[in-house]
Amino acid sequence: LKPKWVALCRGLEVSVERQEKWWAVLEGRHCEPQRHYHTLEHLSELFDHMDRHSTSISDATAVSLAIFFHDAVYEPKKGSPKNEQDSAILFDFFGQEAVPPGDPPGLAKGELISKVRRWIVQTASHKVSDGDDEDCKLFMDFDMAILGTSWERYELYAQQVRKEYCHVPEAVFCKARAAFLSATASGPAIYASAAFRESHEKVARENMAREAAVLSDKFSKSGLLARLCAEVALSETLKKRGKTAGKGAAATASLALLAFQPHLALGGFGALAAGLALFGLRLAVGAKYVRHPYREQRANAETVILAGSYNPPHLGHLEMLRYLSKTHKKVVAVIGVNPNKKYDVSAYQRQELLRSMLRESGLANVEVAVWGSIIFMYARSIGASVMYRGIRTWKEDGRGEKYLEFQNLFYQLLFGFWPIPTAYLQGAPALSNVSSTLLRKRLAEGSGISDLVPEACAGAVQQAYAPKA
Repeated sequence: LKPKWVALCRGLEVSVERQEKWWAVLEGRHCEPQRHYHTLEHLSELFDHMDRHSTSISDATAVSLAIFFHDAVYEPKKGSPKNEQDSAILFDFFGQEAVPPGDPPGLAKGELISKVRRWIVQTASHKVSDGDDEDCKLFMDFDMAILGTSWERYELYAQQVRKEYCHVPEAVFCKARAAFLSATASGPAIYASAAFRESHEKVARENMAREAAVLSDKFSKSGLLARLCAEVALSETLKKRGKTAGKGAAATASLALLAFQPHLALGGFGALAAGLALFGLRLAVGAKYVRHPYREQRANAETVILAGSYNPPHLGHLEMLRYLSKTHKKVVAVIGVNPNKKYDVSAYQRQELLRSMLRESGLANVEVAVWGSIIFMYARSIGASVMYRGIRTWKEDGRGEKYLEFQNLFYQLLFGFWPIPTAYLQGAPALSNVSSTLLRKRLAEGSGISDLVPEACAGAVQQAYAPKA
């Protein structure tokens, strides 16, 4: 497999250093002890299928990347779609770090990252749509090809999957997997491409039906208590009733506590009220606010982020990043994106524009990351101590920024995390007229922008935001 990885990275012009770094990541992850089927051998089998269907593949680079990364994160206890989503995020990190920007910067790179990310997430269901191309369909089928192999190979695969789910009680596993296999074997087409429907579909249905029968037989021979526990665990009706009963039980317990132990009940309600009051106080006045002109401070060892859309980046952003770079060991400018939204200029293009501006400004300890989920999740993943937000004035930006602060604070508590604080950084008054909105307006009009961005980067910004034909 490593020669394939090396050849792939060479084609992408990935440096040898990063090529070795990421091979170590992939190899290490696929050799983890909880894996028995989802190993390097699984990747080799997918590449064998890819070789056999090479003439039908248009973008071999994208398919190869999808194969290498689609199971990069695999924790059976977390399950699907969490594993697929985390694998896609890991691939995104690789793409942002290792793949060169290209020309025009970030355009083709962003398209490649977005496509492969989408395919990896799709492996949670292996369902394709009419808009998916043949490469996507074949990749999904490569991953499902094991179902249509000889019974001997399929049986080994089934045993390997059982080992990966050894934490699931036998009766529960047999009941759940048998139901899934039976439904799939008698349902719509398993494979997406015509080639695999012809070569694998019939055998896959036979294998799945056969394993379902074996598992059903095992379940029937389980002890009565084990079968009852499995039925309860897998019953959606009882789950729903349990949720309703749980709410009713909680209410009953609260009333009983109030009736028989009023001092405890009042203490509990008091603690809740105090918690809500502290939450409101923190939201209202607790956030740090750094005013301009910025005070000179000694650099600390902390990592912080400055999140925004950077659409496009400009001198106002750079002024804030320059201050943070002087006062913190590491700064990450996070370009937040909505994965379901289509942007005229992709986040990866904006990433490369901002990177070029940072190089021009000599800000070596500032990095740029694209992130398509809740910002505090990224902040936690890199150990950030503060999440900064740029603000012009409270009158202009206060309401929207406080709403975002509330979301960050509330969701961190909801997830059980001690909150990473939000802090506000006032933009330089001399640059108060500089904004992404003004910059886009100038670009649309064909006016000069050298007073809004570093002069050496103006051409790249104009190229990226040129009206589409």
